[in-house]
Amino acid sequence: MNKSTKISKNNFKVIQTQDYQGFSFAAFQETLKLTKGSRQKLLVLPTGNTPTGFYQQFTDYLLKNSKEKNRFFFTNLDEYLGIPQNSKVSFQSYLKRNISNKLNLPNRNFYWINNKTPIEKEKSKVESIIKKFKKIDLCILGLGKNGHIAFNEPGCDWDLEFFDTPLHKITKNDLRNIFIPITHGRTLGIKKILSAKKILLLISGKKKEISLQKLLKKKVDKNFPVTSLINHPNLTIIIQK
Repeated sequence: MNKSTKISKNNFKVIQTQDYQGFSFAAFQETLKLTKGSRQKLLVLPTGNTPTGFYQQFTDYLLKNSKEKNRFFFTNLDEYLGIPQNSKVSFQSYLKRNISNKLNLPNRNFYWINNKTPIEKEKSKVESIIKKFKKIDLCILGLGKNGHIAFNEPGCDWDLEFFDTPLHKITKNDLRNIFIPITHGRTLGIKKILSAKKILLLISGKKKEISLQKLLKKKVDKNFPVTSLINHPNLTIIIQK
């Protein structure tokens, strides 16, 4: 694996890898580094193509080191609205396939966002989980083509903590091949993401260069929500070139 690491002048760590295998392994390594210690850690997880290889390595490790499973409590960043959660395209189904079912986790070790409950009730549920741990220990993020993180879309309110939102036209276009029309999502807001002790941003895939450059050049821009991360005190970015 070819990997280069540097600390930027903005105090965040940037790791660049040459291929997806190296990218996934770097994400796995950094997750272990960022969650050291015996106390149970709260991890907030993304979905999609970007983290799938990382989840494969992470779950393989946890299956070989079964006592380690209890060191983590998992929840997720977001979920589609308006679809059954047992649909194969829901984020809950993705996370069951890649995390909770694969690891045979008991309910005390995970909670996947419910898209059927009223937003205020679900917000209270998520808040109660975070309160138990005091803060999110590690929030893992992907990056959308339009600069979104979770479903914090361009032009969204950065002061929200948990909310339902219409999806941006670029996000909906990326979903055009899904057999169920999806127009809205439920998401952890930027304010809550920034409250995490540590953030790991995973960037893989095409058409993300403009958003990435704005982040690396420390250009805060409401039209690129990823730039909200610029001043976070403990941000690690892993990039597949």
